Amino acid sequence: MNARCVTALSVPWIRTGPSGVSTIMLWGVITCLTYAGRLANTQIAASVSRMQRVAGLSVLKGSHLVYMPRIRRLVCRAGLAVGLACVCVVGSAAAAASDHHRPVRIAVDLPYAPMESKTPGGALEGFDIALGAALCRIADVECQWVVQAWEGIVAGLMARKYDLILSAMAITPERVKRFRIVGPYVTLDSAWFVPGDGGLSQIAPETLAGQSIGVQRGTMHDRYVTDTYAGIADIKRYRSIMDMQVDLNAGRLAAVFITRVVGQTMFNDGVRCYRTIAPSYPVSQGMGMAFRSSDEALAKRFEAALAEFKASTAYQSLVARWLSSSS
Repeated sequence: MNARCVTALSVPWIRTGPSGVSTIMLWGVITCLTYAGRLANTQIAASVSRMQRVAGLSVLKGSHLVYMPRIRRLVCRAGLAVGLACVCVVGSAAAAASDHHRPVRIAVDLPYAPMESKTPGGALEGFDIALGAALCRIADVECQWVVQAWEGIVAGLMARKYDLILSAMAITPERVKRFRIVGPYVTLDSAWFVPGDGGLSQIAPETLAGQSIGVQRGTMHDRYVTDTYAGIADIKRYRSIMDMQVDLNAGRLAAVFITRVVGQTMFNDGVRCYRTIAPSYPVSQGMGMAFRSSDEALAKRFEAALAEFKASTAYQSLVARWLSSSS
């Protein structure tokens, strides 16, 4: 029975992409139900033949099969069960075919320039975007970007709204335990940014006491600042970098803690100038891609693509274009 169902899925002209799922299911259902009907008739004939041998009944009248009602009901139910089982197998196979051929969906939080942002025309650009395009090409998969706010990006991955996160996600011990991490694909440090025309001269518990400082909610920067300055400074958490920048520009924040290259790109817009103080903070093990732990095959595919790409001159050109000396 199973062999017949699987055979129906390997017919050469049946398409296995998303548009061919209905064709697969229809072909499989027809084949399986036909097989179930033949099985039912065979069983009916065998059962009545046995009755004939025992009771001397005549089972043929003209060219039509004569059978006992009870036998018919029992055997037809068995045939129906076989058919329904085949439908389930075909449906599962069709769903698997659809899942295999759909685009790989990559989540990204915007804006976080130069890692990811939009051009005036609405196109995505940045280091992560270019890296993702290169990895998809090497892995020979079609990819699709999904824009997702950072505070919900992990929940979206677990809910299967997309297949991986490629959005300057820092590799931390907690994330390694929770996800299948591929990377690091680049290492970036973090820094404190303060107004360039004065303000704080150093970062320390005594200088931050009572001050308002900003971080993006749910990031490694949030974790670091909370662990280090909770109860000392007034920590303001923001949904996006742009929201934090509004308060920084308005003078409502004494300092913000952020990835250095992002602060250098987004905060120094030619109108306002911000400077970094204190040494760099390598508060993570680099940036990585996050996959669900159950998606090991997909993670390995991207892992191999990353290894190949990092060994090429194209990777170095990408770093030079988007990150300069910040990598």
